[in-house]
Amino acid sequence: MSDWAGLVRGRTDDFDALTVSATVAPAGGSWSGPFRVVGSDGNDYFVKSLETCPAGEGASLAIEHVVAGVGRLIGAPVCTTSLIRITSDIAGWEPRPGVPLAPGLAHASRALEHADEMGRPALSARHQDDNRRRHAGIYALFDWCVGSDNQWLYDLDNDRTIYSHDHGLYLPPPGRAIIDAASLQAQVDVPNQLSDPADGLLPGAVEDVAQALERVTRADLAAVLNSVPAAWPVTDADLEALGWFLERRCTPVAERLRRMPLTTTGTAQ
Repeated sequence: MSDWAGLVRGRTDDFDALTVSATVAPAGGSWSGPFRVVGSDGNDYFVKSLETCPAGEGASLAIEHVVAGVGRLIGAPVCTTSLIRITSDIAGWEPRPGVPLAPGLAHASRALEHADEMGRPALSARHQDDNRRRHAGIYALFDWCVGSDNQWLYDLDNDRTIYSHDHGLYLPPPGRAIIDAASLQAQVDVPNQLSDPADGLLPGAVEDVAQALERVTRADLAAVLNSVPAAWPVTDADLEALGWFLERRCTPVAERLRRMPLTTTGTAQ
C-alpha cells in the first residue's frame, strides 16, 4: 500500500461541464434517494446528492463514481455517469420533504427512457442483444469491486440490453457506504464471484474482460480516483487504499473469470 502514498492529491471541485438545468421528479423511497433532473446537455439524469444519502454514508457518491469509472476501464456495461453541479438557483429544492439541496457536486446517471429495473434476481435476457458479452463484464465488475445489492437495468428500446447500476453499496465492508482502509486490507484477497450460473457467456468475451483487467495500470486507477471531488467525504488516503485494493485484485479476478464453467445447467434466459 505504501506504493500508493501521494498518488491521490490535488483533488478539486472545479467540475462545471454538466449542471442541473431543471428538476423533473423527487426522490422515491430508495436508500440513496435518486431524483430526476434535466442536465445542461439536454439529457435526463438520475442524481444522487450528499443531502439524499443516509447520514454518515455520503461516501456512497464516491463509490458510485469510482465503480462506474473503473468499470469503463474494462468495458463493463455500466450506465453513462458524470459529476453534475447543483447550482445556486436549483439549491433549496427538496428532493425529499425537509431535505433541501445545497450547491455543489453530485453524482448523475443518464436516464434510459424505457427501462426494466431489476435488482437482486438472477441475470436474465442473456441471449438478447449483446448480453452474452455484456454479462461477462458484469461478472468481472462484481468480483473486482466486491459487489452487493445487485441492480440491473434492461433497456426496453434496445432488445433488453443490460446495464449494471446503483453501485453505492459496492466495496467492503458489506452493507456500508464507506471507504475504509482496514476493511479494504481485510478483504483484498477474498473472492466475491457472482453466484449466477455463467452458462452461455461468450468465451471470447470472458477472455477479453480478463485481459482488460490485466491491462489496467496504476495510472489508470489514479486518474479515476483523483477525479473524486474534494468536497465529498473521503480522504486522499482512503482513495489511495482503494487504488491499492483494486490494483491488487486485477489479476486474481481475471484468473477466476477464466475458471468459470460456461457450459453447466441453469443458463440465464
